[in-house]
Amino acid sequence: MGQDAVRPPWAEEIRTRRHRLCWSQKELARRLFLAADEKTRAQLPSRDSIVREIRFHERGEHRPGPVYAELYRRVWEIAFNGERQGAASSLEDEDATRIVARARALTYSNVDDAVLDDAELSIARVVGAYEGEGPWPLAQRMLLLRQTLHGLLDGRQSARQRRALFRLAAKVSGLLAYMAVNLDKPSLCDAYCTEAELLAREAEDVELAMWTMGTRSFGLYYQGRYADADHAAAAGIRLAPSNPQAIRLLVNGRARALARTTGHNTEARRRIEEALTLSDTSEGLPGGMSSCVAFTPYSPARTMANAATALLSLGDHTQVLEHAEALDPLVEESDSRWSKALLRLDTASALLTQRDPDVGRALELGHQALCMTVSAPIKSIGQRAEELAQKASRWSSTPEAIGFRHRLASWKATARTRHTAKTAP
Repeated sequence: MGQDAVRPPWAEEIRTRRHRLCWSQKELARRLFLAADEKTRAQLPSRDSIVREIRFHERGEHRPGPVYAELYRRVWEIAFNGERQGAASSLEDEDATRIVARARALTYSNVDDAVLDDAELSIARVVGAYEGEGPWPLAQRMLLLRQTLHGLLDGRQSARQRRALFRLAAKVSGLLAYMAVNLDKPSLCDAYCTEAELLAREAEDVELAMWTMGTRSFGLYYQGRYADADHAAAAGIRLAPSNPQAIRLLVNGRARALARTTGHNTEARRRIEEALTLSDTSEGLPGGMSSCVAFTPYSPARTMANAATALLSLGDHTQVLEHAEALDPLVEESDSRWSKALLRLDTASALLTQRDPDVGRALELGHQALCMTVSAPIKSIGQRAEELAQKASRWSSTPEAIGFRHRLASWKATARTRHTAKTAP
């Protein structure tokens, strides 16, 4: 069995018990030999050969036969009954070696800080690469890291390390939930969000729980479940209303969902104002256009971009175009093709629905948005492009509209192919 293979439970149990007792394989071999009766002892091989057998057992390569199974049983019974029954009644009965051995057994961990640091670095790399590479190549990395972290959580760690593992596992589940939205897999998004929320709660990380609830709201929004999206975001805000994580929940969660819900225009505008106010009064926010999957709070630029989307749904075309003009330099400097495309699509929709529609410019921007994202077609781009095509139906016979529909059909065909790839979560 290779080192990377999963040990069978019986092999893991032997290894875990030996570690708990702070014994080397050589010490366990000595104990097995002493546990044997005279007849069995005469049949046992040399001490070095017993050590080799222990290695085979712990690797899961050889299951202990009747003789070794009985010897293990005797050794464990003596060792662990001794732990339970051997409590000293006075200091005179204490044994210094046993005190230290027990302390080491209690603090034994199957993970060290280097492993935690490596996992954190892996997550940071995926966040940094996400808008450039998309979910397809990165989902597989997160699935493997999720499996590793869950395997570690099945073991034993210090309280500090366990909280760190829960936090890392929650981040991975949260990223997989976000990827599931982009890949149009709503049931997976819901499942990963539930997992991430439970893990974040175990980690006692309120900000991470808020981020996860924002991702749940994001997923519900793209399912067209606007009332549910608003409720999910509101629940996240209640955890810490003045925390900068609430900016995302207000503008990406509540404002956008309310703007799509009949009769809630005024409330949607209030949520936009609250988000902008919290953004203005929060310190240490990221600069530029922060990544859509960053665990940090929204940058002011990303807050404004989400406000523009909500205002578009509210029919405030003038403010959308003003926000787009202000955002354009920041967005164009970023590495995010999705942010560039989404801003173009929002601008295009505003140009088409204003009092004096600019059809040519609007559909040119839509064409650019599809061209720059055809290699990374995600749900939000497709939905907004479809909405732009519907708004352009009044001019369906024009060359610009015909060309845009053809480009959109090609883009959607690519998206269907990518969304069924085996690398999806």
